[in-house]
Amino acid sequence: MGLLNYRYLNQGHLKGLNEYKYNAVDTSPVSNYIMQPFWNWCVEFFPRWLAPNLMTLLGFLFLLANFVIFSYYDFHFTEALALPPWIWLVAAVCQFSSHQLDGMDGKQARRTKSSSALGELFDHGVDSWASFLFPVCIFSVISKDAYGFSPMAMHLLLLSTYIPFIDTHWEKYNTKILYLPWAYDISMLLMTATYLLAFFFTPAIFRFDVPIINVPFARVAQYVWPLAGLLTSIPISIVHIYESYRSGKGYNRTFYEALRPLLSPTILFISSTWWAIASPDTILQQQPRIFLTAVGTTFSNIACRLIVAQMTSTRSDGINTLLYIFVPIQIMSVYGVFMKSAELTCLYLYTAIAILAHLHYGCCVVQQICDHLNIYAFNITARSKQSSATTVNAKHS
Repeated sequence: MGLLNYRYLNQGHLKGLNEYKYNAVDTSPVSNYIMQPFWNWCVEFFPRWLAPNLMTLLGFLFLLANFVIFSYYDFHFTEALALPPWIWLVAAVCQFSSHQLDGMDGKQARRTKSSSALGELFDHGVDSWASFLFPVCIFSVISKDAYGFSPMAMHLLLLSTYIPFIDTHWEKYNTKILYLPWAYDISMLLMTATYLLAFFFTPAIFRFDVPIINVPFARVAQYVWPLAGLLTSIPISIVHIYESYRSGKGYNRTFYEALRPLLSPTILFISSTWWAIASPDTILQQQPRIFLTAVGTTFSNIACRLIVAQMTSTRSDGINTLLYIFVPIQIMSVYGVFMKSAELTCLYLYTAIAILAHLHYGCCVVQQICDHLNIYAFNITARSKQSSATTVNAKHS
């Protein structure tokens, strides 16, 4: 068995793939009246031989390019005012391109009649990692000082981004319907605008006190950002799940089974925050980028496994495997088992392990689904066209 032929999916997962139907509802005015018409127009310029998943991958690579550039020039989130202007323009282009490709990949799939279960997994799986990459790049604009975000604020802001993402897929796990969040397109456009403002006026434009309340702009953003994300997701999801139970149109799982997908995210959020607060050597303040990457990658793996479960109508995982490494390291660090250098070394090692494990999971699952559905991931060929295309029921399309 080759390195990338490990079978993460069992027969129950594969059987669920055969019956899979993408069912999404998008009620966002920004999406329906601005972005969707724009994407419908733009997608016509792409050649029909271009695979939708290749567009998804390209969009992710644009975002990854942003992360690499900022990691090189601003590793510790302290160089906002010293960065050359071209970085902000490149960041804006990459951000905008990533957003547009993410919006057009599904349309390209329907246009080329190459829709499949792999499309949702690949698209939303990439989105789960992007939920870390998008905001962590924005942190370089605001920086880490009196007029910026503290490392702890960065961590909590990222958690407030992860929660709506996992909430959306937890909701589908119970209701059978993916309700697309309103905040997504708005936040993507705001991030592009943020980079452009930094390019034309330098990041100093964000370093001011808000009139009347005389509080730095970043402090206001620390509250508006999570409130906007959480209030437009969690209450709505609870209502949708309640209605699915009352109507009988959802899975009507037991209370424990309905909440089971939230076990791993909850453990990760508590454990990482505990580590950030109680680390004897202030690990988050020393290495914020590495710490945030470790948590973000672990979250993405948790989210991907939930996406597989809700796609295949199977039981979600309990405790994610990576947590059996992360939590012991966190506990030993907090209770002083490690020396200063050892704690930092463990953080670096865990981050590397998490990235490699997550990439391995993603590559193997994509390969396994391709083999099962008799399709290619990044090519539209006779093989993909001979397989039965998955029915797409997206009410906004």
